[in-house]
Amino acid sequence: MLAPVAHRQYVFTIPRILRPIFSRRRGLLGELCHIVERLLIEAYSGAHTEGRPGLILFVQTFGDLVTFNPHIHVLAADGVFRADGVFVVLPAIPVKLLEQGFRSEVLKLLVAEGAIGERLSASMLAWRHSGFSVHNGVRARASDAEGRKKLAQYMLRAPFSLEKMTYLPETGMVMYRSHMHKGLKRNFQLMPGAQWLEMLCRHIPDRFEHLVRYLGWYSTRCRGERARATAPAVAVQAAENEQVVAARARSAWARLIHKVYEVDPLVCPKCGTPMHVIALIDDAEVIRRILEHLGCWAPRHTRRNQRVPPGDRKGIDGSIPPVREWTYHPVPDIA
Repeated sequence: MLAPVAHRQYVFTIPRILRPIFSRRRGLLGELCHIVERLLIEAYSGAHTEGRPGLILFVQTFGDLVTFNPHIHVLAADGVFRADGVFVVLPAIPVKLLEQGFRSEVLKLLVAEGAIGERLSASMLAWRHSGFSVHNGVRARASDAEGRKKLAQYMLRAPFSLEKMTYLPETGMVMYRSHMHKGLKRNFQLMPGAQWLEMLCRHIPDRFEHLVRYLGWYSTRCRGERARATAPAVAVQAAENEQVVAARARSAWARLIHKVYEVDPLVCPKCGTPMHVIALIDDAEVIRRILEHLGCWAPRHTRRNQRVPPGDRKGIDGSIPPVREWTYHPVPDIA
């Protein structure tokens, strides 16, 4: 989706005193995105260059130690796209300009929503170090396709890593190690398992909550317009490239498995040579005969607690097994 042009990362953060508000009212995270969108579009419009910016907004609610830290990442094309598709490079937007507008708009939003009072808003507007910040120091050049990919992966990453987490069954505690946290002054978390789960639940988005938003040149509408404009040319080339597309589709599943599990399913585990798909077998009898020939046939027997049709509820010796009674045990609310 990303055009082969220079891209820059913008990060908008809010002060620690306001973060619990967004934890209790996650709908306000979407309003944060609207504020960031307006600020960036106004800044690009101020360059007096006709065109559309290409923006992708990512909502993140976590910090290094899985603490609740809501902030907005923006993967922005470092310029604007003209109507004819030509990209015009523009200088980076000054962070001080964005920071002042971001602080003012967020405080105005929270006052309108009744989350904070006018007095606190006026005080935070007067603070020299308010806790609002904007960072734009990370940039990927036009020729750096891998850099753009890594930026997108960084913004789409999960709240925590299983490799950094250790469960201690003898004590029921969870140890999580990561980078040094500036506020906590440590690089680890140690807490009971129930408390750890409660912390993770804070990062679960609400139903229908969007964590990624596409704007400007990358919006669904603009991409649809470009697709309709190039549809005739694509239709002419479809017949010529049909075999190439079919070959790519056949290898897509193997490529995705290799990307996720870092194991190539088309490489023989014994000799290491590439394998090729020669047939798709879905006949149960043929599958059984092949597995029997390889000595891998192990038919599954019906388990006692497995549901079977009423007419087939007899054991091997012809007797009817006893019916299991299931009991519901409510789990206490650990949150």
